Amino acid sequence: MPHPLRMPAATLITRLKVYDSVAPDGQRGGTPHMHFLCTEMYFVLNGSGAVEIIDHNGFARVDLLPHAALVFSAGTIHRLINPHGDLEILVIMQNSGLPERGDNVVCFAPEHLQDDAAFAAAMRAQTPAEAVQRRDRGVEGFLRLKALFAANIEEGRAALHAFYAAAHARTAHLHAQWREVVAAGAQAEVQATLARLDALAAADTSYLAQAQHQLTHAAPYQTLGFCGHLNRYLDYVPEGVVQG
Repeated sequence: MPHPLRMPAATLITRLKVYDSVAPDGQRGGTPHMHFLCTEMYFVLNGSGAVEIIDHNGFARVDLLPHAALVFSAGTIHRLINPHGDLEILVIMQNSGLPERGDNVVCFAPEHLQDDAAFAAAMRAQTPAEAVQRRDRGVEGFLRLKALFAANIEEGRAALHAFYAAAHARTAHLHAQWREVVAAGAQAEVQATLARLDALAAADTSYLAQAQHQLTHAAPYQTLGFCGHLNRYLDYVPEGVVQG
C-alpha cells in the first residue's frame, strides 16, 4: 500500500492568518523569530503588509503585496506586519517537522535567553494572551537589535551574533532530534528520488504504479503560531519522532 502523500523533500505548507493585535511599537503583526535550518517562502494570498528583517546587514523592511513571494534563509530574523488586519499568507518551509520541534527562536532580549528556565517561560504560548505576551517580548528584543544596528553596524552585528549564540545554547538538546527529522524527511526523499533514477536507468518504471493523489480542504485557523493563526497542509511527522 502506498505511503501517505507528503510534499516534495518533506516541505511544510501552512496557511497563515497574521495576528492583527498591536505590538509595543504600535504596529500590528507577528512575532520576530529566526530558524536554524529552514529556508522559508511567504506567498501573499490576501491583503497586504510587510516583513521587517534583521540579518548580518542590519535592518530592512520589505513590502508585501497580493501574490508577492518573499524567500529568506536560515538566520534571518523576520517579523510580519499586518497594518490593515487582512494579511493572509501561504508559508512554504524547508524541513517539515523541524519548526514544530524548536527550530525557531524568538528574538528575545538577553534576559529571556540567559538560561533554559527563562527561555521556556518566555516561549510559553498556550493561550491567545500568552501568544501576545511572547510576541511583545520578541518585538522588544527586535527593537533593541534594530536600535543597535542604527547606532553602529558593528555593535549591531556583535549583538546579533550574541543572540545566535544564546539561541544555540537554548536549543542544543534538540539538535540530535533535528538530525533524525531531516534524515527521515528531506534526506529520505532525496534518496527515494535517486533510487527512482537507478530504476529508470535499468528501464524499470514499476514504481509509477504507486502514483496517488490527495485533496486537502482548508480548515479553520486553529493553531497559535509565532506570526498568526495556522492551518497546516500535508504536515509531515516522521515515524518514531515524538512531537515536541
